[in-house]
Amino acid sequence: MFLTDPALRRIAADTNDVLPEHLWRLDTATLDALGDLARVLHKTARDFTDSTTTLDEALARTGALAGRARQGLAARADLHMAGYHQALTEALAARERHIVLGTVLVDAYRAWRNHRTIGDGDQRHLLLYPGDPSRGVATLHRTEAHTWLVVPDSEATSVFDIPYPDRVIGEVTETAPGWTPTAYITLLHHQTPPTMAYPLPACDDLASACRSLLRWWHLRHSDTWRNRTPNQLDPAELAHLTS
Repeated sequence: MFLTDPALRRIAADTNDVLPEHLWRLDTATLDALGDLARVLHKTARDFTDSTTTLDEALARTGALAGRARQGLAARADLHMAGYHQALTEALAARERHIVLGTVLVDAYRAWRNHRTIGDGDQRHLLLYPGDPSRGVATLHRTEAHTWLVVPDSEATSVFDIPYPDRVIGEVTETAPGWTPTAYITLLHHQTPPTMAYPLPACDDLASACRSLLRWWHLRHSDTWRNRTPNQLDPAELAHLTS
């Protein structure tokens, strides 16, 4: 899974910026306004991560007490919930603090980001569903000016139920109609079409083109594939690929 850090996950959810690490740490030693922003962001990110752990523990305690109460209710038709009020109060307080820290974190990140350019270079990271890190991340590696290899993380392959985490599943190319995906799992296969490479319909944007590759491989490994090529899919299946 790519976004395992709570602060990076929250930033991605609110801004769609997928960072591999706390890049602002590189600026924390700078003695200027950018350094001030980076230091505030760094402290806030640490506080947010600690808050995530605290809230998770508080919710776990509340859940455990509620579970025991349900067992008692089933066994004796009675309800004894010692400590539940205190646990619930702590969970609500932890939630309120977490909400505030989340807002401060994103505001601090945006302030730092306004003064820090992050170049994609020949590699970039993309949420497969904008605003939703739980659906996974695709890492893109540039091979040509407008073509990128697509590598899904383990969270993405779990969501789409395909057996290719952290490996190439094809490429996407920016063209006049949009983004055109081509599915393959090794470069050798791509060099010997059409038997092992599968051109897919053009998509409106980059994220949907990456999702199209994942959906193709899900279909390819399902019972409904029936040895078909993309050209042999019915209109509903083609529409699903590009959604």
